[in-house]
Amino acid sequence: MTTTPRTVHTVIAKILKPVRAAAAGSPSALDLHDSLPGFAGDGVCGVAVALFDEPWTSAFFDDGTRFGVAGDGLRRSGPSSGSIAELLGLAFARLPLRPPAPGEGLYLDADERGVLEPGQECLVLDLVEELRRPRLGTVQVDLARGPRRPWEVVALVDDDRGRHLAVLGGRRGGRRRFWWLPGSVDALAEVVEGRVPAHV
Repeated sequence: MTTTPRTVHTVIAKILKPVRAAAAGSPSALDLHDSLPGFAGDGVCGVAVALFDEPWTSAFFDDGTRFGVAGDGLRRSGPSSGSIAELLGLAFARLPLRPPAPGEGLYLDADERGVLEPGQECLVLDLVEELRRPRLGTVQVDLARGPRRPWEVVALVDDDRGRHLAVLGGRRGGRRRFWWLPGSVDALAEVVEGRVPAHV
C-alpha cells in the first residue's frame, strides 16, 4: 500500500481557504509597491486581507522616511518612526485582541516541489489537528521588502486557543520551511524584518 506524500501546499490551503474569496480582487503588496510614487525601494509595504465577522483589508508602507496606512475608512500618513511593529499596529487596528497561542510552535521542511521531508508525520498530524479547532479569524498578509518578496506566505490565524503565526519561506536550493508559531503583531513584525527563528 502506498501513500501520497504530504505537501506544504496542502497545509497552506487549509490555513488560507477562509480568506481566498475575501482576497479576490484585492491588490497585492507588489501592486502597492509599484503604485507608490517615489518609494525608495528599501522599505516595506504590504496588503492584509482579513476575515473575521466580516472581511476587511489594510494596506501599509514605510520607506524609512515616511509611512502610510489605508483601509476601510482608515487613512494615516506621516514621518516614519522606524518601527515596523508600530506600523503594523496601525495597519491592524481592527484586529481583535487575542493572546498568542500556547506552546513553542513547530516547523516543517519541504523540498523544491513542496513535498514534506520524511520523519515529520507526527508534526503534520499535530498541525492538522490544530487546524480543525474552531476558527475565529484569519489574516493573509502579502509583503514586499524593497524589490524582494522574502516570504511565500504569511498569515495570522485565530482559534479558540489564541493567535498563531504561519510563515512559508524559501531556503537555499529551492527548499522551503514552514513555521507555525504563537502569533502576535510583534511576531509578525519580526517576520517583516527577516527574523524568523531557525529552531522552535
